[in-house]
Amino acid sequence: MAEKDNNWSITLSGFSAGYAPLAFDDSLTEIGGGGHASTMQNADVLTGKLTQGPGLANLTNGTQAGVVDELLQFIMDKAVSSDVTYGIGTSKLFQISSTAVSLAHSITSCTEGESIQVLKGNLYYFYNTASAGDIGKFDLSATYDDNWGSTVPTGAVALQNAPHPSDKKEDIIVFGNGRYAGTYIADTNTLSPTKLDFGNDAVVDDVLYNSGYWYLVVNSGITGTNRTEGQIYLYDGAALTTTLSDETGVGVQRIGFLYRINGVIYVAYQDLTSTGFIIGYIQGKAIVPLVRYTGTLPNFQQKTLYKNTILFLSSGLAYSAGAFVPELSYQLSQHADGGYATVGAVAAPFGTPMIASTDGGSNFRLAKFSGYETSASWKSIVFPVSQGKFKGYIDEVIVLTETLGAGASCSLTIEVDQASSTSNNAKTITTTGKRRHYFTALGLGQIEDFKVALDWSGGSATNDCAIRKIIVNGHYTEAT
Repeated sequence: MAEKDNNWSITLSGFSAGYAPLAFDDSLTEIGGGGHASTMQNADVLTGKLTQGPGLANLTNGTQAGVVDELLQFIMDKAVSSDVTYGIGTSKLFQISSTAVSLAHSITSCTEGESIQVLKGNLYYFYNTASAGDIGKFDLSATYDDNWGSTVPTGAVALQNAPHPSDKKEDIIVFGNGRYAGTYIADTNTLSPTKLDFGNDAVVDDVLYNSGYWYLVVNSGITGTNRTEGQIYLYDGAALTTTLSDETGVGVQRIGFLYRINGVIYVAYQDLTSTGFIIGYIQGKAIVPLVRYTGTLPNFQQKTLYKNTILFLSSGLAYSAGAFVPELSYQLSQHADGGYATVGAVAAPFGTPMIASTDGGSNFRLAKFSGYETSASWKSIVFPVSQGKFKGYIDEVIVLTETLGAGASCSLTIEVDQASSTSNNAKTITTTGKRRHYFTALGLGQIEDFKVALDWSGGSATNDCAIRKIIVNGHYTEAT
């Protein structure tokens, strides 16, 4: 009888797979492939290679030592003129360029900025006061009217103290106003803050225009740790009637935001019975789930487009959801740090994402992606390597990288037997100009399973250590 080959080989590649399907619930998951992660921190997997995520660099005057002395809560995702956009904080408007931020205007009585729209050459800024809400108007030159919405247009009245998401098309702005969806039609200078009424326990939490319809996110119920019900209503693009066109629901789940990429509308929503949140997309009258993640449910202020994916903020971190190119599968990954623990707005009006954050005290920052993050790590799923009375033994690990630059470095360890033990000598992936890295003598002995752990904390913020493939070769040996 021929002798059975007792060798095995496992290859880790295709890292664009992102998180494993059950990573949100089980860091020792075995479900997934060689490119899936069980955990990760600030890792860039978007192109299929595995490397450090982007670092953050403060904009000029982008801290409390400059002009950013409050948390920016919304940043326009488009420029209003070359290299100029605006953001709104808890009491001020800020003018932002690709490199710097300056104070534009202190808003009378503002306690919470909400959203900004530019329509017909004017900038409209939605905000809350201590007891109500309002819309300010700026002519993009020198004149600010902070209580324009409650005093000037036909139908002028104070808004609710509530979230005020907004979107625009042509001469129309549709916005959330607590239980109401409001409209402003510039051609007639008519404001209708209570155009649509969704009921006492309802809040309009996002607004999006797409293909002739306004999509309105309405969450109903008692918030906090209680279940709420999420609905997405369609409203005619002319915004003249008080009749809805259609609706799509997610049941007893709360909706965080809507986002459109290439005509597809994605939805972030939450189920309180699970530790995870879900991103899916609208298909007809249904929501098709795609990926699940953990952390706080992001709102309408915390999303932007990044490399054909949705970059969103959750629990102080930046995540990517989507596929860089159509040939890659839809992935979810924890891509970058958010700065301080409490994050505000994210936007990429000039192509590079910028994130606002605070430590909850006196420190604030507005920073953009720059260089590489060294506080980065990644762990694979668990790979079983035992059969019957045989256990596995790792003979060698081969790591293929891009050509490494000066200072590029990554530490590799192997966690075995349900992560109860770790290889006693970490292997360093480094050396300028090198692409193939060969490691033996891991000091593990017989094992039942393993996962690969990578850590870039000893690496470079200038030259990353990008991994193309990891090959783990071993053999079976009779358990002792």
